[in-house]
Amino acid sequence: MFRLSLIALLAMFVFRVLAQLTQAYFPVAFLPPFEAWQSGALTYPVLLLLQLIVIGLCTWIIWKFQTGTLRIGPRAAAVYLTIGGIYFALMFFRLVAGFSFATDHPWLGARIPTFFHLLLACFLLIIGFFHSPQTSRIVAGLAYPLVMLLALTAHYLCLYNDVNLQIATYFPVFFGAIVITFLEQKFPHRNDWLPDRNDVFNDATYMLLVQILIPRFLGFFLVIAVLDTLRVHNMTLDHLWLHQWPVTAQAVLMMITAEFMRYWVHRLAHIWIPLWQFHAVHHSPHKLYWTNVARFHPLEKVLQYFFDTLPFILLGVSEQVLALYFVFYAINGFFQHCNIELRLGPLNYIISGPELHRWHHSKFTEESNNNYGNNLIIWDLLFSTWYLPERRMVGDLGLKNRNYPLGFTDQLKTPFIKGIYNGV
Repeated sequence: MFRLSLIALLAMFVFRVLAQLTQAYFPVAFLPPFEAWQSGALTYPVLLLLQLIVIGLCTWIIWKFQTGTLRIGPRAAAVYLTIGGIYFALMFFRLVAGFSFATDHPWLGARIPTFFHLLLACFLLIIGFFHSPQTSRIVAGLAYPLVMLLALTAHYLCLYNDVNLQIATYFPVFFGAIVITFLEQKFPHRNDWLPDRNDVFNDATYMLLVQILIPRFLGFFLVIAVLDTLRVHNMTLDHLWLHQWPVTAQAVLMMITAEFMRYWVHRLAHIWIPLWQFHAVHHSPHKLYWTNVARFHPLEKVLQYFFDTLPFILLGVSEQVLALYFVFYAINGFFQHCNIELRLGPLNYIISGPELHRWHHSKFTEESNNNYGNNLIIWDLLFSTWYLPERRMVGDLGLKNRNYPLGFTDQLKTPFIKGIYNGV
């Protein structure tokens, strides 16, 4: 994985050099023009010479790693991480500037060169990352905020540049899913929580049906019908929402409000048997990993839709606000269930993350009847259901009934089988 990552990054950089060389001497229509490949800070002959030197150095490094003749110690790894981190941060700022407030600036606005500078920064970071004895601690502390920041930034940049809203929304979520999948395999919180083939099949079925098809079905039929009825009777609710606020502020307001409603529905589902019968499906797995975040009975998903989506559509909340909310909601949900060794520190008092949510899935009700927050944990703090023991790891997960079915089709029926859901 380590050498393949370096080879992939080098191959992409070589493509950049060859593409620019092609546009300099044998221009083709399917590639960006020559000027788009450089900022003009250096003349092309000097730039080409430096590019060839970079390719030579990267090739030499990869070859040395391949033959085992290059050893990276802890101090060298720290140097790679420091230089790579500074380099990445500068180029990341340059990319954001070039896509937003400095599009016409000759250096900041040079987007293609900036992207390939980011690749070189990643080359340095990967070397340091894979050789640092602190790698696990780095992942534990930075994975959540960094992936969330990158996903939200990608969403913003896509919208700023008039990319289709669907692409701008689902691309960052897809990016987050790939990164989290890799981190689960490389830095698992518990090896026995890694999913098997049956787990993945059932989770994929839940993801498709419950998280994708049901919301679309409800949006197409229920929402349209309700909105049309309100318009006919001149009872639209748009005036009740703060449309004049910035999109980000509206998304935060929506999240806090939705969290309040979901908190009480979730809490009720743990103490009222008729709701627990359905919610038990979500608590049935004996392990947590990101794909089983989708494991909800379809009827419970419909109930959730009435509290975290439908009210805001009826209030006329814009698609941009809903999209931003969804990106955060999805990425946070993936992390919340992930099997990655993470330490969120002070974020555990704001975000409903994995350290808190694992206790919510405990087999023991005195532990699981806490941490009801879906995205935020603020209502748990306010209503005294925040729970994170010190110096102790969560034990068995799931229901007290260890024979509760785990297959998709079986779980569609379990809420209607008396007594099978025991363990409220």
